[in-house]
Amino acid sequence: MALTQQTPKAAELTRARARISWVAAAGALALTVAACGDSGTETTDSASTSETGETGETSASTTAGAGEGETVYSTPVEGGNSFTCETCHALTEPALRRPGHPIGDATRRPSYKNGKLQAMLPAVNSCLEEWMLADPWTEDDPRWQALYGWLDEMAPEGDAPPLSFEIVQPLADLTGGDADNGRAIFNGSCAVCHGADGVGTNQAPPVAGAGYSEDYTGQRVRTSGLMDSPVYDGLTGGRMPFWAADRLSDAELIDIAAWLAIDDGPDTTTGTTDPTTTTTTGGDCDSTHPWIGYTAELQNFFHDVGGTAEIVDDCTIVINNFTYDGTGIDVRIYGGLGGDYDNGFPMTEDLLKPGGYNGTTLVATVPDGQTLDDLDGISVWCVDVGVDFGSGVFGPP
Repeated sequence: MALTQQTPKAAELTRARARISWVAAAGALALTVAACGDSGTETTDSASTSETGETGETSASTTAGAGEGETVYSTPVEGGNSFTCETCHALTEPALRRPGHPIGDATRRPSYKNGKLQAMLPAVNSCLEEWMLADPWTEDDPRWQALYGWLDEMAPEGDAPPLSFEIVQPLADLTGGDADNGRAIFNGSCAVCHGADGVGTNQAPPVAGAGYSEDYTGQRVRTSGLMDSPVYDGLTGGRMPFWAADRLSDAELIDIAAWLAIDDGPDTTTGTTDPTTTTTTGGDCDSTHPWIGYTAELQNFFHDVGGTAEIVDDCTIVINNFTYDGTGIDVRIYGGLGGDYDNGFPMTEDLLKPGGYNGTTLVATVPDGQTLDDLDGISVWCVDVGVDFGSGVFGPP
């Protein structure tokens, strides 16, 4: 299925072939959507309409198996994080605003990602790899064929114009906003991941009442994303999708920053000793490994992470003066090699904690089946979305 830039006539032929391929694939799966997970969408041979739960946003399933494409759109990818296509892209607007543009006409566009990509599949793979932590698809992947076929079936006739976006730095001064208005704007946009009133979901942590500085909020909103992205310029790290200038205005950002600057949390100004131990080795540890005594300084990326980790025996790492604001989704100490914590392993239980950690002594344990040879660093790792909140590499003291 060719997806390079084409003439209108050739593009229509491509879409026709895509529909044939999609229907053939969907027919083989008409009785089940288990391959991509069941979203609750009923698949029938007759026309049906599936509500997405948002005002003004519906999709029509007019071909047998069309629900398979909708399932791909609305279900996390196996092996990836908790994000879905629907997380960042509505089908049409008005709808709950998302950081990405609507994709209801995406199959009719001549280019993608500000013209850096000339076909839709590489654009989808950019989302899979950079935001969803999943492996890229090939043209014969049934998930790609189902998604493309479903979108193309619903797309308006005729060519769609290419979309452009501008990644901008936050204003130098984001103070002075209207917090009440900021809450309303948040609930019409940021709530798609963080939940209404910022209570958190499995896609993003709770943020209400956390007392974030306006500068921090601005940087996260405007430039979050992989620093080495091949298609986006000027990003500063993290898995949260950035909000370009045309998706969220500076005035709106100032008001959101005012609301998120409200601090309703407990006082954490005094240090505590609060060991958190995960014992999975089933016995006392020896002290034979050559790295015993090695230390790692935790570098903060997000959420005020800090501390000094020390390997004290063959299965125990103690983090002294540990700091972390205690927010996130499922956050644990992970061990890994070469900064690869996606393929690492947990060494504590979930660290979410009201009030966070300030000068705490934290104990992490190498689990059964792993040894110190399987790690050269540790991370305060947000499991559901695969984000390194802060990490350090071990070396001689």
